[in-house]
Amino acid sequence: MTKEIKKDIIADAALSCFLASGYGATSVDEIAKASGMSKGGIYWHFKSKEDIFLYIITRMIDEWNNHYLATLKETRTASDKLSKYVEHRINEVDAPIIALVLEFLLQNKDKENVIKMNCEIHKPTSIIYNIIKEAIDNGEFKPLDPNILTLSFLAIFDGIVLQIFMHKNKQLLEKTVRTALDIFLTGVRAS
Repeated sequence: MTKEIKKDIIADAALSCFLASGYGATSVDEIAKASGMSKGGIYWHFKSKEDIFLYIITRMIDEWNNHYLATLKETRTASDKLSKYVEHRINEVDAPIIALVLEFLLQNKDKENVIKMNCEIHKPTSIIYNIIKEAIDNGEFKPLDPNILTLSFLAIFDGIVLQIFMHKNKQLLEKTVRTALDIFLTGVRAS
């Protein structure tokens, strides 16, 4: 069995434990038991429980990004690409991993782990930036700062998702997100 397969076995077992008990309440002993590996075997592949969690998040975000990028193959306009991003996010908004990420960020006191998590969470930023930059370059969007537009776009949708995550109303999320997308696109489209 390769090292990557063993890491994935540990990560899958850990994710099951995290989903069942929460991030903070899960111990490395529980992960070892669930994975069928010794505690030493866990530490051979990962430095800590935090390292396992970061591996899980990296893997999930990479899968999410790859899936999103695959949906763009036939999409031409930036407006449509951003619409697909919003739809993709709506489909994932009630995934239990989001609560685990928030728990991790709230409980983790290690600044380096928080920075690593933020880097993972913000991987889609470069995808959105490239879409917006291309739209500006080809005249679809107004000649505005692509960094500011990217951060504005993500802030709008991350804020809405956080609000709806707390209120647990997916229908309201869908209506709010579609309205916000229309407002954003109306403001940035070239005349």
